[in-house]
This record gives sequence, structure tokens and C-alpha cells, in this order.
Amino acid sequence: MPGLAAAQAPVSPSPSPAPSPAATAVPPAEAPCDPAKSPDCTTITANKQEKIDASHYRANGFVDLQFGDIRIQTDQIDVYTTVHENGTESKRIEASGNVVFLRGEERLAGEKLAMDLETGHGTFENAIGYMQPGVFVEARRIERMSADTYKIEGGHFTSCSQPTPRWSFSASSATLQVDDHISARNVIFRVKDVPALYVPYFMYPIQQDQRSTGFLIPHVGYSSTRGFNTGGGFFWVMGRSFDQTFYADSYSLYGRGFGHELRYLLKSPSRGTFRSYFIRRTGGGWEHDLNWSAVQMLPGHARATVYVQDSSTFNFNQQFQDNLDRALTRNRRSSISLQKTFFGLTAQALADSTDTIFDSTENFIRRRHLPSLTLTQSPRKLGKKLGLVLAFDSAAERLQQGNQDRIDDYKRFDVHPRLSRPFSLSFLQVNPEVQYRYTHYDASLGARDKLVGPPLDRQYFEGSLDLRGPTFSRVFSTPDNFYSERYKHVIGPEVNWTYRSKVEDFDAIPRFDYYDVILGTNQLSYALVQRLYAKRPGRSGKLEAYEFFNWRVGQTYYVDIADGQNEFDPNYSSAVFDASGNPSHLSPIQSRMRFRPTTAFTTNFDIEYDVNFHTVKSLGLSTNYNGSRFVTQAAWSRGKRLDPSQTLVNRNTIRGSAAFFVLPRRLTLQGSAAYDLINKEMVQSTARLRYDVQCCGFIIETLQSRFRDDRQYRFSIELANIGSIGSFMGDQTTGLGGGFR
Repeated sequence: MPGLAAAQAPVSPSPSPAPSPAATAVPPAEAPCDPAKSPDCTTITANKQEKIDASHYRANGFVDLQFGDIRIQTDQIDVYTTVHENGTESKRIEASGNVVFLRGEERLAGEKLAMDLETGHGTFENAIGYMQPGVFVEARRIERMSADTYKIEGGHFTSCSQPTPRWSFSASSATLQVDDHISARNVIFRVKDVPALYVPYFMYPIQQDQRSTGFLIPHVGYSSTRGFNTGGGFFWVMGRSFDQTFYADSYSLYGRGFGHELRYLLKSPSRGTFRSYFIRRTGGGWEHDLNWSAVQMLPGHARATVYVQDSSTFNFNQQFQDNLDRALTRNRRSSISLQKTFFGLTAQALADSTDTIFDSTENFIRRRHLPSLTLTQSPRKLGKKLGLVLAFDSAAERLQQGNQDRIDDYKRFDVHPRLSRPFSLSFLQVNPEVQYRYTHYDASLGARDKLVGPPLDRQYFEGSLDLRGPTFSRVFSTPDNFYSERYKHVIGPEVNWTYRSKVEDFDAIPRFDYYDVILGTNQLSYALVQRLYAKRPGRSGKLEAYEFFNWRVGQTYYVDIADGQNEFDPNYSSAVFDASGNPSHLSPIQSRMRFRPTTAFTTNFDIEYDVNFHTVKSLGLSTNYNGSRFVTQAAWSRGKRLDPSQTLVNRNTIRGSAAFFVLPRRLTLQGSAAYDLINKEMVQSTARLRYDVQCCGFIIETLQSRFRDDRQYRFSIELANIGSIGSFMGDQTTGLGGGFR
């Protein structure tokens, strides 16, 4: 997403007003007045003052003139008074010699100044100074049109306060709107004193809130598959909470790209980002990538959501996405929903579509709700004495599913009430629950799995007992321990027994999602959970109990396996079979371990051990650290496909990323990598160097992708108050207006 160069130009050392001279003359006005209180009042102090004639007044030596919110200091000043036919007077001044103009934070110094005191219109010759809110200006001629508008000829501009600015630009002519922008013509950008870029027209934002309409600094780059590329953009501040960015890119080997992003941020939780990118290929034809996400509160406390993540083809997604997860995703998703809560019930209307693409030929499986109407109640107590808790889900849905050859359309109606009675003691928690589910399908699967059968009703009863505990604990005192002076070890079992009545005509049920593959079962899940706590300082500074270690080891025993109940258990990575290919009573042993010694450091280690094949089925290790000088995350994932004929490792990858703030707010190194241990090759690697100085930043990026055989290089510059564009379809996208006020 586009973001503003965050560095704000510091306030420069401004010319100090000269000390008030000892000699004080009577001001030209008829009677003494206070300029701060009366905008028409004009006062002058000087070493010497004289009246040349009836309309000409001169002051010399340490002259200090004040009128309204303006103050002018100079060596000599001439005041000319003009009497109009209606009896009113107007004053015009001409100042020369070390002229200093002060208004608020504005400071201008020059050789000469001519100004009409009635209108404030004036002209500075050979002027240099500081304009709100952080712009240094040097120009041959500056014409003050009004309090907010200046016209500048032969000007140089920068936000750097060094004697030799790190960056600046010059313009043959420009218009400066105070606290808004500078529009300039025939602009030459300079790095130090070296000319670097010419543009015929340029708009430079100078708003105090650092979100200003203007052009973004162009970026340049190279890709071995797309060729040389250049791009730029325009950022439009539509208001305090709305903005848009328009992009244009050119790829020498691929075509031209056009992007647009609309963002808004209203009262929480209302916010939205709509990013769209289109490419016109050199050989003809268009490609697109859409990434939309929005949440909007409506009258009556209703909530509307929109989500779209769609690319024209999977090949285009792989070709242009720099984010590895997005580049390898095979799904196209879109949804729109309207939700409202009343009397503890939540009603939702949802329409969505999900395409899962299998190969480059764009073969897919499609599933859609067109639409789905649901009514749910979260768990609610039925009276205080009974302690019963009621919850239910209900849905009426029109469903579509199929592939590129055939799409089936049918309706499903579902009701699912649940009633429980939890009991809780200090060392034991027990929660018995009963459920009933009724589902009506207006069609069923017939021959060759075609949706041609008659309507079908499915119903089942379910009872479960969830037991956590009894838990046992022990406290250890460790005086003078570097981490904590007290530790607590808590250990206890977790057991869940579930019985579900037999589901009739299971093979005839259309399978749209997980709810359609629920089978009758009798199963027992059990686990041993250990927790370690320490007394650590909390946010308030007081010692609090902090869980820094959690380890859960569990397994499921399927009493009934005749109907393949273990094939559809979502808690495990795949169906449960033994070495002969027959369903097994025992699931893999699942271990989940989390170590979090501080809020900045976390490590997770998950493993599944298959007791039937006597091998580790899947393994995952991840760690992340968020420090003030160093941020990193890394993950190792390994999995096996278990089959009676062979055991094959089908996943073994290492991924990681890191950012090292070598010099805080000055020099940053970033990088990421994904390595395939099976094929022993780097899937993708990135590196990024960012160097920030007082008023500009330089960014160099490189990216190598093995899966698309591509190597990229990018270079961009960010100036104070001006953003630049990174990769529009990657992780690093910057521009103007990094956030809303």
C-alpha cells in the first residue's frame, strides 16, 4: 500500500529579530495602537525617522515595522501614503538593505522588498528563507500574492537544513501555497549539487499533516523476465480520511501496467482498501490483479464486509506477485456480506465464490454461496440457577459447486442447536453437551456422483463430555534468579468423549464443505498439558503471573471405524490408516509446544508421530523475535505422505525473514529467503537496503525467484514530504500519505 516518507523536515534556525533600538519615534498613525489587536495599525521603531513630504515617510538604522501579524526589519524603509477620492488612505513601503520578513514561522530575507500594506501584496528581490511547514526557498524574485500564496521565479527548494542540501530542486517558475503544496515548472532535481532528474511539471506537497496531494518520485528496476521497468504515480488526498493513488508502469519485455488504490478510514471498525492493477501485454490482451478488503458500519449497527482476491490467471499471479505466499496461492476468492446483531442473535446474508486452480490450463473447482442466510446465537445462559447454556446455528443456502465442465446448483437448509451445562472448580472443569442437527438437501448424489437424486434429509444426535483436569501444581521459590524469583508448574489431563449417531445415506450427501462429511462416531480424545508460569513485571510494573511455556501432547482413539470415521477428522493432517491401508483406531500422537520467555520472543514446535507407520508424519518449527534493533522470523516445515507401498517426504522447506536496524532511523538491512530442502534449491530470496538521512531515503532491492526463473533489481528515492513507489504487487509498497489522521 502507498505510504508517506515519514521524515518531517525540522524547523530551521530562523533569522532572529533585531533588538529593539533605543530611539523610538511616533508611528505614522495619528495615535499609538497595538498591531496585535488591530490589523490596520502600523508602528515603526528606528534610530532615525524623517518626513520627506506629506506622503513620504522614511526611517533608517535598525528599522522595525509591524502591521497585523507581519513584522519587517531592515536598514531603511520608505512609507508612501496615498489619499483616495473617498478620503481613505493606503500605504506602500519600499525596504532595502538586509530586509527580513517575519510572519508566524515564515522567515524571508532579501535585498529589497516592495509591499502594499493594505493588501499584503509585495515583491522580494534575491530572497532566501523558510516557509511553512518546513521548506527552504532561495529565489531571484518572490511575489507575495496573499497571506497563503507566493509566486516564485528562479527558485531553489529543499527540506534539508544543511549548508549543502542532500537534495533540492530548482524551477523556472513556481507557485507556493502555504501549508499545502508547491507547483513548479521546468524542474531539475539535484542530489547534492549533481543534477539527477528533469520533469516539466512537478507538485511538491508541504502539508503539516504529511498527507498531501502530489506526484510520487519515479522508481526504476530490472527483471530478467519483464525487462527494464520504470514507474510513477500520483497521490490524491480526498479528505481527512480518504485518499487515492494512481500508478503507471512500463515493462520493456511485457507491456504497460496501470494501478489504482482507494483507501478510507472512518470510525472503528469502518475502513477499506481497494487495490486494482491491470497490465496490457505487448502482444495484446489484458491481465489483472484485484485485492479489495473493506468493513463498513451501516445505520442500525449493521456491518457490511467486502473481500476480493483475484488474478486473471494463475500464471500471471506467479509472474508478477513478489509476495511468495500470494504467488503460489491457487485460490480466487470474493465475498460480500451484511451482518446485524439483535437480542443476542446474529443474522448474516453472504454471497461468496472460491475457485481452486490446479494447473496452468486453469482447470478449477468452484464453490459458491448464492446467497447464504444464517441466524446464530452464541452460547447464552438460561437462567442463573440452572446453569444451562444454549447455542444454535441455522442456515438457508443456495449452493453452487463444480468445475470448468459442469456446475451443479442446489439448496441446503440446516438447523443445529446445542445445550450444555458447564461445571467449574479450581482444579477441574467439566462440560457435558448434547446436540441435534437436521439438514435438508433439495437434491442428492446419484450415479457417477451427479446431482440428479431426489431430496435428502440428514439428521443426527451428538453427546459429548469435555473434561479438563484435575490439575496439579507446585510452586518453586528461586531467590535471586535472573528471570523470576517464583515459578509455578501446572500439569493435568484434557479428555473429550464424543458420541454421534449414525448418519444414513452418507454416500448420497452432496459434499460442499466440512459440515457435509460428518459421520456417526464414537471417539475419545485425550491429552496431557503442562504449563510453566513465572512472576514477571507486567505493564503496570507490578509482578504478575506470566505463562512462558506450554506443552500439549494428545491423541484420538476411534472406537468406530467401520464407516471411515477417522477419514474426516480436521485435527490431523490426513486420514488415519495402518501399514496395510486399513482404517486404524489410533490417530497420530500430536505434540504442540510453545516457549515464550518474553513478549518479544516466541518459539513453536509442532510434531505428529504416526503410531501405525512408526514415523514422524509432520513437523513444524517456527520462531520470531521483535527487538528494537533486530526483527526476525523463521520456520521449518516437513511432512511425509504415508502409503502402504511407500513413505515419501513431500514437503521440506525453510523460510525466514529479518530486518536489522544497523543505525536506528538511518541504515536498515532487510532480507527473506525460502529454501526447498527436497530439491536443494532456493525458491525465492530478497534483499533490501534502506539508507535514510535527514530529509531523504535511498532504497535498493533485489529479488530472485527460482519458481519463475526471475531476477529483479529496483532502486527508488524518497524525499521529505514526497513518497516513492515500490513493487505494487509485492510486500514493499510505499508512497505518500502513510496513514490517516
